[in-house]
Amino acid sequence: MSGVSDETPAGMFKRTLNMDERLAQALVAAQITTLEELAYVPIDELLAVRGASAEELQLFRKRAREHLLRDIMGRA
Repeated sequence: MSGVSDETPAGMFKRTLNMDERLAQALVAAQITTLEELAYVPIDELLAVRGASAEELQLFRKRAREHLLRDIMGRA
């Protein structure tokens, strides 16, 4: 994953996925701090994030997966 080395997880979510501050902070508070975690943690764990709707979480889970796939394809 490319990015600024001193970037916070919340900052990375905001920059990479066009996520708002509130949701980015909610994910970090739930100890989800990487795109891989957002994309692939069990859905029940993701849906337990306080302050986030199921619709938001599904949208950003999809965006994270798409970003990771583009990143991998770009390296191939």
